[in-house]
Amino acid sequence: MAHELAAKLRMTALVLGCASRKDLCARFRKVNPNTQFDLERANKWMQGRALPRNPEIYADWAKVLGTERGADWLARCTPDAFEAELVSLFDADRAALRQLADSPAADARSAVGFALYGHYACYSWAWSPYYRGHVIRAALEIRRAARGHDEAQYRERLLGRAVAFAGEPLVVGNTLHIALHGPDEVSPLFLSLHTAGVPGSVLCGILSGATSVGPQPLPTATRFVAARVAEDPSDSNRYLLPANGALGADLTALLGVREGAAELDRRLCAVLGAGTESEGADQVGFDTQLGLAALLDPLWLEAERDRPMLDEAVEE
Repeated sequence: MAHELAAKLRMTALVLGCASRKDLCARFRKVNPNTQFDLERANKWMQGRALPRNPEIYADWAKVLGTERGADWLARCTPDAFEAELVSLFDADRAALRQLADSPAADARSAVGFALYGHYACYSWAWSPYYRGHVIRAALEIRRAARGHDEAQYRERLLGRAVAFAGEPLVVGNTLHIALHGPDEVSPLFLSLHTAGVPGSVLCGILSGATSVGPQPLPTATRFVAARVAEDPSDSNRYLLPANGALGADLTALLGVREGAAELDRRLCAVLGAGTESEGADQVGFDTQLGLAALLDPLWLEAERDRPMLDEAVEE
């Protein structure tokens, strides 16, 4: 029974998009500030080492899920029956729930990984001065690697060839971070995104790194949108001009739907900042640093002359 409870709690964390056990405890406190679902007890329950003694825990659990099933049903139902209820309530991925229920080592932290597995079509501003005003349509995949760790692969087209980056996703609180490393001649990238609950249809945040195509590398950041799609969109990676509904048309084609392209385009452009003062990538040019260095270098050197030498300090 304790192992079944642990499996059901892991599945609960998955459908609610909880990044940690603390987040799951917060969901219980929201429906009942006096709940006994605290972190210490949750650790024991989710490790299959104990069962709740207070039946009110199950009543709080029903409120957290928004199910009409009673507390007694939650306490006694099998993981399979609980899985079916979550599929009905949240349209959850049955395969992800089953994998999580069957994994004794899984916890709320890895549950976010299961919720985010899949393919994404990605949109962000081009960094190169030669493609100013264009949007890069790229591809992201988050999956379970062969050795049991989560991994992310990001692909885009650079100078007409496919370039792949890889990294391990890290969930901190309600944010997802991925340090991406590609070929040696290409600067690494860093993604910082909002996490999402099931079904995790979109991730929004910031992509940062340095330009690879241009007269000099420039530290750069851009808004970033990753929309979940059914299949790997890498074959159609390209530059797009965000005009005449191009972004919405591209994404609806990948989703296989015929309606809603105009509204989808409007919202994609709004997130990316199109048509506002924030349009385009935020870059720091070397001339900006030179201006500051012209003022600060002499001050640093003057202060350095007044500092005692290391040998003198030791003798004192």
